[in-house]
Amino acid sequence: MDWYFGTDQQVRLQKKVDELTKWCSQTKGAVNGGRFLGTDDYNALGWERVIELIKDHGVFTFRMIPVEMLDEFRASLSKHDIRFDSWNVFSADRQTIDTHTRQLVEASLPEGYALVDEKELADAAVISAIQECMARSGVVPFTGRLLAGMSLPSVTIAIRDENGAIVGTAFGYYPYNQHSRWASTAWGGLVSVDESQRGKKLGVLINALMVRGCVEKLGAHEVQEYAAATNKPSRRMIERSGLRLDPGVVCGIATTGAARFTA
Repeated sequence: MDWYFGTDQQVRLQKKVDELTKWCSQTKGAVNGGRFLGTDDYNALGWERVIELIKDHGVFTFRMIPVEMLDEFRASLSKHDIRFDSWNVFSADRQTIDTHTRQLVEASLPEGYALVDEKELADAAVISAIQECMARSGVVPFTGRLLAGMSLPSVTIAIRDENGAIVGTAFGYYPYNQHSRWASTAWGGLVSVDESQRGKKLGVLINALMVRGCVEKLGAHEVQEYAAATNKPSRRMIERSGLRLDPGVVCGIATTGAARFTA
């Protein structure tokens, strides 16, 4: 089965993630970024090793960078001709999530629409359809093995329309490993809704189901989501599930190319 989707570079990076899943889970400072590797403690990994990984892979994610260190951090990367773009971090504990999502997840789907059953995620064709839905929304998909819960425990939410086509998705998992101070924190994202389905509040519902699933299925004590400062619709959707901006930290993506990584 082919569990990968995207450009040649995206597929190459997804395969790297699958190959190094064990390394991400066991190495202090390592983060499984889903699409590529990353870190939540670059001092633990070693700065030289981090730079080596960025140059080798071309893309690398940094999590939970203190805001007061951001300028110095960017300057250190720029010495190696590496670009760094940041996103805001939103988070909430399980009690807050329960309070804010309880009514949201009870909302009815449009007539004829249905959630994909978790058992269907073992089918590579279903995972491929989920990845295609993400790509249509401009979201670079994760490796299919991760979306299917084969490499790490995860929550994948998908909605079919009345014709059986997957028109909305969201995903959550544990990116941090046992050594991390955020080991019990899940990450949620990849929220994608087809353009033709906008206005039906599917994004709010999918996000709430995913965030709640991170708590109920994965047992997360906290859930994080990321959004660009300028992406007001995403921020509003995230906040509907109870997550609030953490002004003290950012996450981001380092690239060896000149363009901002947007998905």
